[in-house]
Amino acid sequence: MTNHEDISNSWKKDNTDNTSTSEKEDNLIAQSFPKELNWSQSNRNESLQKVYNFVNAECKNAISWYYKSKKWKKIWGYGLRFFAILAVAIAGVIPILDEIFEEFDTLWLSPTWATLSLALAALFIALDQLGGYTTGWVRYVRTAQKLTILQGNFRLDWEETCLSIYDKSDKSSEDNSNERIIDSETAKKCLKLCKNFLKSVNSEVQAETDAWAQEFQQALLDIDQQSDANKRRAGNTWGVDPVSHK
Repeated sequence: MTNHEDISNSWKKDNTDNTSTSEKEDNLIAQSFPKELNWSQSNRNESLQKVYNFVNAECKNAISWYYKSKKWKKIWGYGLRFFAILAVAIAGVIPILDEIFEEFDTLWLSPTWATLSLALAALFIALDQLGGYTTGWVRYVRTAQKLTILQGNFRLDWEETCLSIYDKSDKSSEDNSNERIIDSETAKKCLKLCKNFLKSVNSEVQAETDAWAQEFQQALLDIDQQSDANKRRAGNTWGVDPVSHK
């Protein structure tokens, strides 16, 4: 049988080996569920430890994936937005410089360059929206923070469950019994705690994925609408109906 320290220390131990392996994956893939779980009284503590390690490692894997994946989202988001702002600034400065140096009649101060700069700014913003870089970066950080909060609450709830086991073990000691047994009701409570925690983790991941899919579909719709608008403007300019012309 196990004593107080065995129960507490075994349940607090994290399955770091599985987490480090999962961090090497490019995609967020669920780990294999623990095998050969034995729920007899003598093996109940070990089985609970395996389940605890599994759900805790799943959350740690997701948190690590989001923080790791946000790096390139942040770089691309910052880069595209920076060049978009720079292009807009250049487009705004060119007409002013053209007025100042009007007598020189320089080619590089032509209004055409201002139009080109605005087009480049629109292109950078469209690429950012299509790739979901800026929004994805923010979404990854927020999801990782939510998962961290869930994990902290789960660990505290688990410690509370450990405390209830201590209390029952103390009562058993008063009855001159040296055995420390986890009863079936406590084991069910622990399993339910792990189940709800894992369900909450998966819900956060699913919500983030749904948000990405919605943003991506909206970006495609915006591009299609902009393309149709450009075709109509081109048709009006050249006197051709862009819909009926083949």
